[in-house]
Amino acid sequence: MKKVLLIAALAVSSVSFAQINFGAQIGGNIANMKFDPSFSTSSKFGLTLGAVAEIPVSGNFSFRPELNFVQKGCTYSESSISVKTTLNYLELPLNFTYKVEAGSGNLFFGAGPSIGFGMSGKISAEGISQSIKFDGNASATDDASHLKSIDFGFGLLAGYKMSNNLSFSLGYSTSLSDIDPYDGSTTKNNGIAIKVGYMFGGAKK
Repeated sequence: MKKVLLIAALAVSSVSFAQINFGAQIGGNIANMKFDPSFSTSSKFGLTLGAVAEIPVSGNFSFRPELNFVQKGCTYSESSISVKTTLNYLELPLNFTYKVEAGSGNLFFGAGPSIGFGMSGKISAEGISQSIKFDGNASATDDASHLKSIDFGFGLLAGYKMSNNLSFSLGYSTSLSDIDPYDGSTTKNNGIAIKVGYMFGGAKK
């Protein structure tokens, strides 16, 4: 991860500030979680919104960092009771993208690592909720559930940017690290995000 951050820093430093385009985006995240020992879970819908930058690297290649608020989690049934887990993250995807001209705009495809920072969360069932603390404290004796605060992941990205700088994107993300602090079990996030974005100024293609 340190090497990836160094490469990203070099990509930013190699271009002038005037070449960098900034934008905003909003959409939804179809989130789920994977547990081990495993049990059946279902997806839940969450909000995602944030900021994005496009930094030219070479030719049609660009570095595309984002900073997003993302709602993750899942739903599952326990003793015929529906349980919903909601996790709120501040996430930093570091994608490298390649664009291809298509019509008046361009298609873009990308991939890269991401770093998620857990902010808050809760587990709710039939009007009763339990808070989630992102402190990684497996030995805590309070009534809250506990998860690790940092979630290292990897993502894939595809989208289309129109000539008016409006864009539509579809992304898949999955955890590479275990966010469960307890011994003998693992917990990982995954999700599919659909976003609409707009780049302020800059080249039309």
